[in-house]
Amino acid sequence: MSGERRHLLGAFAAMVFVGASWGANLPVTKVLLEHFDLIPMTALRTASAVVVLAILLLLIEGGRALRIDVGLQRFAWLGLMMGSFFAIYTLGIQFSNPISAAAVQVAGPLVAAVTVRQVTGAAFDPGFGVALALTLLGGAILVSGSFAGAGTVTLGGGEIVVLLSNALWTLYSLKAQAWFDRASQLHRTYVASLSAMGWMALLSAGLIAAGWARSPFGVSDPWIWGQLLTVAVLASGLGGFFWNVGASRLGVAVASLWVNLVPFFAILWSMAYGFVPNAYQILGGLVALSGVVYMQWRKLRTTHR
Repeated sequence: MSGERRHLLGAFAAMVFVGASWGANLPVTKVLLEHFDLIPMTALRTASAVVVLAILLLLIEGGRALRIDVGLQRFAWLGLMMGSFFAIYTLGIQFSNPISAAAVQVAGPLVAAVTVRQVTGAAFDPGFGVALALTLLGGAILVSGSFAGAGTVTLGGGEIVVLLSNALWTLYSLKAQAWFDRASQLHRTYVASLSAMGWMALLSAGLIAAGWARSPFGVSDPWIWGQLLTVAVLASGLGGFFWNVGASRLGVAVASLWVNLVPFFAILWSMAYGFVPNAYQILGGLVALSGVVYMQWRKLRTTHR
C-alpha cells in the first residue's frame, strides 16, 4: 500500500471515529443537562479532555511537547473559539430535540463552506446552490412537523443554534492549522483545549460565585459522572484530536463533509436513550442530506476530471 493511500485511510478512520464520538455527544449531553448547569459542565468536560490529551502528549512526544509556543494572543484566541463553540453548541442541545438537532446537523458542511469562503475567499464547491436549496427544504419539513404536532416537539428552537455553531468550529479549525509551525495535531488540540479550559473555568467560577449556576460537585450519581467523563474523553478530547488529523490531511472543507456521519450516529445513540424519530424528522434529515451528498458527488466528479 502506498504512503499516500495509508495517509488517506488514516484520515478516513479518524473521521469515522469523529462521527461516532460526536454523535454520542448529542444525546448524552441532553441527558447530562438535566443534572448539571451548562457552563460548569462544559468546564469539567474540557478539563477532563485536557488531562487525557496531556497524558497522551507526554507519552508520545515527551515533556517538551507540553510547552505552549504559539504566542499568548493566539493561545487565547484558540481557546476562546473552541470554548465558545462548546458552550454555544451545548446551549443549542439544551433547547432542542436530540433527533431534530441530529437531522439539521447534515447541513453543517454548508455552514462550514460559507465560513471557509468568508475567511479564505475559496470558491463554493460545485452544487452548493442545489445543496442549499435542498437543505432549506429539509428544514421546512422539520418545521412543518412542529406545526402538525407529530409526536414529540419536532423543533425546540435550539437546533438552529447547533447548526450555526459549525461556523465557530470551522473558524477554529482553520486557525489551528494556520497558526502552528510544524506542530503535531495532538499538540494543537492540547493547546487549544488548555486555553478553552481556562476560559470555561473562569466563567464557571464567576457564575457560581454570583449564584447564577450550581456547582457541578453537588451531583453524586456515579452513573452520571461516568457518562460525563466518557463523553469528555471521547468527544471533547480524542474527537477533537482526530478531527484535526482529518482536517490536516483532507482540508477543513472536505473534512466537514465527513461530519455527515455525526447525525447518523447521533440518531442511533439517541434511540438508545429513548428519543424515537418521527416521519418528519427522518424525511427532513434525508432531504437535507441529499443536498450535501449531491454537492459531494459534484465535487468528486470535478476533481476526477
